[in-house]
Amino acid sequence: MLAGATLLLALYRHAWKRLGAVIAFLVLNPVLFPEPERTDNWLSEGVLGERAWIADGNPMFGTRYPAILNAVNVPLYCYTLYAAYRQYPVRTLAGFCLTFALKMLFVDAMGRYYRDDLR
Repeated sequence: MLAGATLLLALYRHAWKRLGAVIAFLVLNPVLFPEPERTDNWLSEGVLGERAWIADGNPMFGTRYPAILNAVNVPLYCYTLYAAYRQYPVRTLAGFCLTFALKMLFVDAMGRYYRDDLR
């Protein structure tokens, strides 16, 4: 999650090497770090719920909750990237806060889906 803020900061400052490093980290992250030993926490349950959601044939983007959160988040994040590139500080910060909130709502919904699936 911190990588997203770092990416926006690098783009905002036009720090192209730093931006490249953040993108490389995001690409290599799944390879560099092993699966967590414990999954009894909110974020892990969100990831496991997302996997279960996909495995159950549900769409990641759509017009129903919680898929609508992702559908709204994509264009909003694209605008946030644009705002960062154009160095609009208020728009960049507002976009970051909104996309972060939408992502956290989605992770929470996926965690609830996972916990409900266990019942």
